[in-house]
Amino acid sequence: MQVHEAIEKRRSIRKFADDPVSRDEIMKLLEAARLAPSAMNAQPWRFKIVDGREDIQWLSGSPTRGQKWVAGAGAVLICCADITRFLEDARAAVRFLRDSAVLPPEMQAGVEDYVEKAQNAPTEVLRGAVGMNCSIALTHIMLRATEMDLGTCWIGMYDEEALRQRFNLPQQAAVMALLAVGRPAESPEPRPRKAMEEIILD
Repeated sequence: MQVHEAIEKRRSIRKFADDPVSRDEIMKLLEAARLAPSAMNAQPWRFKIVDGREDIQWLSGSPTRGQKWVAGAGAVLICCADITRFLEDARAAVRFLRDSAVLPPEMQAGVEDYVEKAQNAPTEVLRGAVGMNCSIALTHIMLRATEMDLGTCWIGMYDEEALRQRFNLPQQAAVMALLAVGRPAESPEPRPRKAMEEIILD
């Protein structure tokens, strides 16, 4: 499958066949995430694999505000971001760039300024920054899943504290999103898209 075919074929799937998703398939999806680009190559994403039926059933209740369809998923990936490591790894990247002198001085100064501001930014601002990186990784997963004839659906409504307690997530791991994965039991039509003229600025 070509990349453009995966982009065109991808759908948000909320009905899944009663077939498990293998751990090997999940690891292939996570490999796609591992290869995603990130700011300063910090790679802040961390994933919790949820594939036990009892846990998935639990996720379909109040932790996702009653999204009952989640119970049919073969697995749910909890995408977290390690904000502390994001800052540490970004600083390490700055040192590498400075020591290797691969950037022009003015660009190096800009990179250093970016990281310095990030170090002093409020937590919610940092959540936004790492969230953008995690979105790229999740998009890689969704397209890889499409290639593998798996369906996915992004879950943006969740009770972070309930997830943290249930799955013993580390305190520094901020939950960014959940992604349901399974074998599709539906073939939704494409959702309407804006015309090209609407998304290009004059």
